[in-house]
Amino acid sequence: MGFEGRRVLVTGASGFIGRSLCAELTRRGCDVLALLRRPAAGPWSSVVLAELGAGSMSAASLEGVDTIFHLAGKAHVKARSAAEVREYEAVHVHGTRSLLVAAREAGVRRFVLLSSVKAMGEGGEDTRDEDSPCDPQSPYGITKLEAERLVLEELPLPCPVVLRPALVYGAGSKGNLDLMIRAVRKGLFPAIAFPPNARSMIHVVDVVRACLLAADRPAACGRTYVLTDGLEYSTNDIVAWIFEALGKRPGFRLPFPVLQAASHFGDLACKLGLPAPLTSDALEKLAGSARYSNAKICRELGFAPSRDLRQGIREMISGTERD
Repeated sequence: MGFEGRRVLVTGASGFIGRSLCAELTRRGCDVLALLRRPAAGPWSSVVLAELGAGSMSAASLEGVDTIFHLAGKAHVKARSAAEVREYEAVHVHGTRSLLVAAREAGVRRFVLLSSVKAMGEGGEDTRDEDSPCDPQSPYGITKLEAERLVLEELPLPCPVVLRPALVYGAGSKGNLDLMIRAVRKGLFPAIAFPPNARSMIHVVDVVRACLLAADRPAACGRTYVLTDGLEYSTNDIVAWIFEALGKRPGFRLPFPVLQAASHFGDLACKLGLPAPLTSDALEKLAGSARYSNAKICRELGFAPSRDLRQGIREMISGTERD
């Protein structure tokens, strides 16, 4: 089908994934409309200002739009209050509903929702795929799953698609991987003997490629796809690659039980309302497993990841050198 001449809307266009997607759509000849909360320059043709979840979306603002890429969302952090839970509901559920209602009225045909593997649960040793039961454990995951239901069941457009990426990496990304890189650079991250684990991830370039496939292939309509780069990474490998890319040598390897003890003190500090650099939850994200399969999208849409984490870490470090 191709993308040249198509008018598309990208929500969350100014974000890490959104900017990469808009740049690629523009390169392919699309008329890109960016939905933003405030005016910003970027690789798009025009802007519509709206606060998803704060009110209804105008169908008039979607005139001529053929495809919507719905990337906007509240960042995945641990909700600490009822107000924060309501924020997830407002953005992921009410915002998605208002966008779908406007899209149906405007005659939009394709709708690609960028969800998350967190809609399935918190991961673990067993490899999960699209047929695995969903048991989200956080307000982020629960509201992402509800957004999926809206897109596929309650208010479907002619061609709805749900994508569930694992952790997304690449130059400019923010999160635990970026924090690890910064800590190693500053000499604040000791070499740690982590237990064996396996985590699935995906490069932002490959997330963009999956979005384009989802919007272009008729076989994708009505489907849900897990996105990974097809590889699994241990925390020990990740730390070693960071030291390697920074040209540093790890020192004495700190036993993992020391980190576990520190996380328990962090849990206690949190209960007392004090800041804590390390908690049991943060340690599980660092040292636990989260394994997912991308076999379905590879089989049905011909998806073929092009990047791996070792390369991505080098890109991230060359990008942060200018900070």
